[in-house]
Amino acid sequence: MTPAQFEKQIEPRWQKLEALLKEAEQSHPTAAVEELPATFRQVCHDLSVAQHRMSPQRLTQHLNALAIRSYRVLERHSSGGWDALARLLVVEFPQAVRAEWKLFWWCTALFYLPAVLIAVVTPSHPEWAMSFLGPDAMVQIESMYGEASKPSDFVRESFGSGFAAFCHYIWNNVSIGFKIFAGGILGGVGALFVLLFNSLHFGAAAGYVHYSGNPLTLYAWVVAHGAPEMTGAVISAMAGMRVGWSVLRPGRMERRTALVLAGRKALPLLVGAAVMTSIAAVIEGFWSPMDLPLVIKFTAGGMCWLLVAAFLLLSGRRQTDAA
Repeated sequence: MTPAQFEKQIEPRWQKLEALLKEAEQSHPTAAVEELPATFRQVCHDLSVAQHRMSPQRLTQHLNALAIRSYRVLERHSSGGWDALARLLVVEFPQAVRAEWKLFWWCTALFYLPAVLIAVVTPSHPEWAMSFLGPDAMVQIESMYGEASKPSDFVRESFGSGFAAFCHYIWNNVSIGFKIFAGGILGGVGALFVLLFNSLHFGAAAGYVHYSGNPLTLYAWVVAHGAPEMTGAVISAMAGMRVGWSVLRPGRMERRTALVLAGRKALPLLVGAAVMTSIAAVIEGFWSPMDLPLVIKFTAGGMCWLLVAAFLLLSGRRQTDAA
């Protein structure tokens, strides 16, 4: 094969690589990043053959420049950075939730239905809530949501500042989410148990407030930060269940391989849930303790729920959900 024939043979590959690089270097790359590695390897092989055959310097320099350019693009995308994190949160996370919509609604029902049930039953049977909460939690609930109590006073006395309250809540919220996810390794049973426990605890607290306190004070406190916090807990359970299902039903793969693949699939869910519960901690630490009229509190809370719903339903739809 003459050098001219060899150049003509490999020309479509380097032209394809140039097109993929141009697309991948845009601010919002599409599927080009996924196709780039295979084409990059082909062109690297062509470069090796061209050097071995002592092809014209023009050809080897061009292929070498393409290889270096490809390596830099792949390194930038594989190393992540802020762009990759932003894409993970804004595109991949809501896409992953929508892709698992059946699991989302199943975990949502598992979280809210027991909470509502025990909240409804507790005013008539307060001993149920007492068995779940214990005396210390009951005293805390009465100090925050009693008839003459203000949650802001409790936060000020307990933490001293909104920042200290934020630090406490972010540790509490994120740790609960990770506990729910980590429970998934036990075939999903652990994730369900932690989710159900938190559901019953929240329902018992709400029911006990209806029995001995002021429900409006409770709902004004939780309505805003509850949107990202509770949704984050549900999504953490989704991630845990996805991992647990791979342990129970690995299919034709080895369990280890199935677990690794399920973990990669669950990663956007876990990271997104952690960010949501962190946002909830910010709201709970700084906004929820503010003494504002109830209409403002409930309006802001309604907007938080609408924003969470709109984000999960609409974000990332410019890229196909199947990508």
